[in-house]
Amino acid sequence: MRRLVKRAQSGDADAFVQLIEENRQSLYKVAVCYVKNPEDAADIIQDTILTAFEKIGDLRQPKYFRTWLIRLLINKAKDFLEKRSWEVAFGEIPDREHSDGVLEHMMYEELIQAVDEQYRDILVLHYVEGFPTKEIGELLGMKDATVRTRLRRGREDLRRAYERQSGKRECRMDWKQEKVVRLPERTGENYAR
Repeated sequence: MRRLVKRAQSGDADAFVQLIEENRQSLYKVAVCYVKNPEDAADIIQDTILTAFEKIGDLRQPKYFRTWLIRLLINKAKDFLEKRSWEVAFGEIPDREHSDGVLEHMMYEELIQAVDEQYRDILVLHYVEGFPTKEIGELLGMKDATVRTRLRRGREDLRRAYERQSGKRECRMDWKQEKVVRLPERTGENYAR
């Protein structure tokens, strides 16, 4: 990837397009997580790509291209949300014909929105996008220890949100599948361990 970045920095548009294609899915996931609307996410991604193309020469270390690109996207998404802060965004209510998968995804979206923003960013970057805590720290301008603390608190916040929403006492998030999994009820022998 470093060679592609170097080529893109020297003006090779094809190299830049290839870099964007390699990161397209990550851009989409993060954008949708922030704005909850595929059309708005597409606009933010387009704006991010344009800014990245214009400023790729400012990137000092090619190995951090992906981190830099996601940071640009996060800033664009936050700017977008600030501009539209007067508007309350509601998710679409699915028809009865929709599968449980759609409902589980909506539950995931609703839960992730219930988490405090300072934790939400870190949870999404770590579990959905697979960034290590050190890279998240660089991306968000925080110490690694702060990221790990917020990651732990975010998981706790998410668990509490699930408990409030469902009335269940224990759960875990299956981040790769973007759904909540209810843990089996504890029995007396489970407590004895």
